[in-house]
Amino acid sequence: MSFNTYFYGVNPLISLKMKQYALYLYSAFVFSTLVLYGNLSINSLSNSQDKTQVNDQDNLNKSGMKFFVHHSKMNSKYSEIGSGVFRNKFIVVSSKKIGGLGNGVDERTNQPYTELFCMDLDGYGTLSNPLLYSRIINTKNNEGLIAFTPDQQTMYFTRAMRETSNNYQLYKTRLQTNSAGNWIDQEKLAISSPNYSIESPHVSADGKTLYFASNMGGTVGGFDIYSAEILSDGTLGQPHNLGPNVNTAQNEKYPYTSPDGESLYFSSEGHNSIGGYDVFVSAIKESYLGTPRHLGTDINSTSNDISFKFIQEDKGFISSDREGSIGSFDIFRFKSQIVYQDIKGLIVDNTNAPIPNANIFLMDGEDNIIERQITGSDSGYKFKIQAYGDYKLKVMKFGFEPLVFDINATESNGGLITENLELVSNGATSVTDN
Repeated sequence: MSFNTYFYGVNPLISLKMKQYALYLYSAFVFSTLVLYGNLSINSLSNSQDKTQVNDQDNLNKSGMKFFVHHSKMNSKYSEIGSGVFRNKFIVVSSKKIGGLGNGVDERTNQPYTELFCMDLDGYGTLSNPLLYSRIINTKNNEGLIAFTPDQQTMYFTRAMRETSNNYQLYKTRLQTNSAGNWIDQEKLAISSPNYSIESPHVSADGKTLYFASNMGGTVGGFDIYSAEILSDGTLGQPHNLGPNVNTAQNEKYPYTSPDGESLYFSSEGHNSIGGYDVFVSAIKESYLGTPRHLGTDINSTSNDISFKFIQEDKGFISSDREGSIGSFDIFRFKSQIVYQDIKGLIVDNTNAPIPNANIFLMDGEDNIIERQITGSDSGYKFKIQAYGDYKLKVMKFGFEPLVFDINATESNGGLITENLELVSNGATSVTDN
């Protein structure tokens, strides 16, 4: 019987101190059992497994960020795939059986059927104390990835029956009011079908959209990424295929959108991946998705790299079966660092004479103004931008035609872009010119 089953199911009147002490003992038991029976490698606890991996010459990285990747210390000989965060607990899908339910081996993976586990998550992104997540959601079947609404009152989860262990169906459940984890009103959503699988759900930060992967009819390739509006009752609108800019003739899975809603991260076997699934990012525009950009060889390997997600502004997790993994998929934590570069130059006329008092606007790809400057007597300007970002400069000055300049913000220029912008006279004169 698991810790959660006994102390929160059978004996709810036990004192808080006894629960806390029992949790300590049970966690120690889990840890020692993992080590004793080979589920947790002692090598994974050594400093040699936690070295920062950074490639300063990563020419594939077009994300505008550098990544520092570490092997998590909480991996086992089985598969671990990160799913999301619920009340400072990192939820993981794993086939390990410490405290798990049921028995048997999935013939498709040759591992036990998967269940949901949770781990403590601290401010440094370190994981500890793995426990079975929920005796309500976990069953004897294959549990897949889950997603929470921003208020964490609704969960979308996926499950595959043992007899069809690679065909996942999509479910919804809600958290009972004032409950620590009592999920009620479970229902299979109408979008589910025995004829196709729905996998890796993700809810956008504004709670309005559910993203998922599916091999339903009409896909560009095998698995495509879809989006669906979340209706007021929690059900889904008509699914929308994200189209050929994201989906390829190969497989795309594991969508994740940034908290600001401006970026879609996903894993793909296409887009010239360097091996298996690689992680890419596309800019989310008002009416389209930008061309996918590779996250480089610090995040991606020649194996499969999946389930990329931020859990803090600059920290997150990714799962991979790359060389050095203990299990079939291990969890790796990463820290990101934005790569900035400068764009500078002069505003001049057709004789190369400087133009003072010109208004110059730095804008994003959808013409939103980020910053404004007015040129001085030297007519110079300078802005800081993120590498590979989508930017424009717009220059306005009475007597000249407005100028819009698209910025090619690549790192290949050593972090500095120099552009002198020439304005064309429109013949207009002011009263003071007469």
